[in-house]
Amino acid sequence: MKNNLDLKLYLVASRGKRSDEVFLNILENAIKGGVGIIQLREKELNSREFYELGKKVQKLCKTYKIPFLINDRIDIALALNADGVHLGQEDLEVKIARKLLGEEKIIGLSLKTLEQLDFIESADYLGCGAIRTTPTKESSLISLETLEQICKKSPIPVVAIGGIDEEVISELKGIDLSGVAVVRAIMDASDPCLSAKKLKEAFCANLSSK
Repeated sequence: MKNNLDLKLYLVASRGKRSDEVFLNILENAIKGGVGIIQLREKELNSREFYELGKKVQKLCKTYKIPFLINDRIDIALALNADGVHLGQEDLEVKIARKLLGEEKIIGLSLKTLEQLDFIESADYLGCGAIRTTPTKESSLISLETLEQICKKSPIPVVAIGGIDEEVISELKGIDLSGVAVVRAIMDASDPCLSAKKLKEAFCANLSSK
């Protein structure tokens, strides 16, 4: 799974105030629409709640044979034996996370500057952004020029994140990305399956036009 990562459409999912049933239904429809990897990001849940929700999302991901990652919480990832984690710049160093998780797990790393490329050893992919402002997470924006430079210099795949929708994807044309990560464009969509399908088609159209 680690060696064949499909990062083209990457979903960062938070349950929020939804019921587990509604949340899981959104995720399942998103997978059916083309999502190839899911990261569970829960900042408001306690450890037990995060773990219990994680078990349900993990079961869904296993059914559809796509990777299931945990945001930040290496302890939760270990407890669930998740496929990996996604770390921020303020989280545990990637090299330490690799020692804890082992060589087979997927480790993603958030990054927004060229200088940070010097510290990506042991990571499998980079999440780069924010590209546009988003209410989901406070984060400074990076320019498309910086994104393009990071993609050119990075030895590992790069995924763009932050306020991404179909319109933003069209602005990324020509940049050597491996995928786009979305939150609201799918989680808040009236039809998550159709939204995922359109987002993936838009990204793949950009790939084919290079």
